[in-house]
Amino acid sequence: MSEEELHAFVDGQLSAADQARVLDAIDRDPALQRRVAEFQQTKALLRHAYERPPQPKESRTAQPSRAWQALAATLLLSLGLGAGWFTHSLKTSAAPTLKGVVIQVSEADPAKWEMALINARNVRRAYGDKPMEVEIVAYGPGLNMLRNNSTVSADLEEARKDGVKLLACGNTMRMTNTTREDLNWLVDVVPAGIVEIMQKQNEGYAYVRP
Repeated sequence: MSEEELHAFVDGQLSAADQARVLDAIDRDPALQRRVAEFQQTKALLRHAYERPPQPKESRTAQPSRAWQALAATLLLSLGLGAGWFTHSLKTSAAPTLKGVVIQVSEADPAKWEMALINARNVRRAYGDKPMEVEIVAYGPGLNMLRNNSTVSADLEEARKDGVKLLACGNTMRMTNTTREDLNWLVDVVPAGIVEIMQKQNEGYAYVRP
């Protein structure tokens, strides 16, 4: 699968048929999942870097400051991407209206679990009754967060009361011989955690990784 096609998928520029084909390929290929996840993170970093560029004082045609240019270049170099993807990203149209937030938990770090739950609850409470979906997707070592014996079980219940969805990766469950009975009863299962995250981003969800 070409770089151009994967970038088009990340940008939401594929047809419904092509998007379904790419999602199917991603679901079956862990290496492809990692590549797309890197593209997603790069896009998010670039959007953040240029979200509030410095305003020119003397001329509207002035170029962004050298500090901002250096920051953008550093972000690109740190992820090993070329100038072609940089140009492509800057030409991407404005982001759609935010529909929700999807939070990734993929590490066996209780401190990050707590941060994910705090972020999720804060978002839900900030929006109150307004339509703002919040999901926590756990895969890999992060699946331990959603087990019955998790150190954050009480916090999971509190988050669920606030309307936060708790989702476990079915692929991780199969690889670790984890059954539905091993998980907190508040948890739902999705076929693949990384695919769930990418689908939500394509639907207009913000992506957060504590």
